[in-house]
Amino acid sequence: MKRLLLLLAACGGGGGHKPDAPPGPRCDASAPFGMPAPVGGLDSTFDDEGARLTPDELTAVFARSRTGGTTDLYLATRTAVDAPFDAPMLLGTVNSVNSELWPTLSPDALLLLFDSDRATMTFHVYSSKRADTMSPFGPPTASVALADGDAEPMLANATSLYFTSSTRTGLGMGDIWRVDIDSTGATGTPAAVIGGVNSAANETAPAITADERVMAFARDGDVFLASRSSPSDGFGPAAAVDGLATMGVNEAPTWISPDACHLYFQSDAPGGMGGIDLYMAARP
Repeated sequence: MKRLLLLLAACGGGGGHKPDAPPGPRCDASAPFGMPAPVGGLDSTFDDEGARLTPDELTAVFARSRTGGTTDLYLATRTAVDAPFDAPMLLGTVNSVNSELWPTLSPDALLLLFDSDRATMTFHVYSSKRADTMSPFGPPTASVALADGDAEPMLANATSLYFTSSTRTGLGMGDIWRVDIDSTGATGTPAAVIGGVNSAANETAPAITADERVMAFARDGDVFLASRSSPSDGFGPAAAVDGLATMGVNEAPTWISPDACHLYFQSDAPGGMGGIDLYMAARP
């Protein structure tokens, strides 16, 4: 018996095996973002803008211009985060003869929100649902709790919607707001984001991590970052992102990964394939 116990202990059968350690963080969240690169597969000679992704970064929705200056929504998928996206698919069931912009998906990819000027020639937030990820989205409906001029919707997670408004009373020309949302697209009463995000300048294009603690946004055409300890706190002072505050270039964030390691943004800087192009910058 003594020999058997010694053998079991030597082989790890005595309960001494240590479980594998959980994987470490993907990046240093305090490090600056590295050199941006075009988002493979989403490049074109048209304007490509407003790309938002699912949490695993394998599905993207974005807007692409067409002849005549209006825009349509597209969806694209890929097999790995470091792989290019497959050919984008036109979201024909939600597009109109007018412009659709700034699409955003719920984490399960069953709820789609976006801007459209189809009804009043002023952008308004619309929502559309689908039964599963293999089905098309249904006919979109206008959000009744949001107003004309509420734009650039961004679903941080399944229950939190951020957006820009130039019509609500705020601190500047445009400010960023938050509202509760449910799985049907119904929303509560919006409230302006507090802390160091909104200012007398023009704040647009909110992109926020799923835990709602880190926000990227545009201020007068440059990309800024702000953070806070919890979703109930106000944001701390915002700081311009190195390399994304270029004089004469309009840049805006479109999505930030849940771990804040990848920042997706759009830019009209020279050298891209179209007038507006999509890029991603990663932290080391």
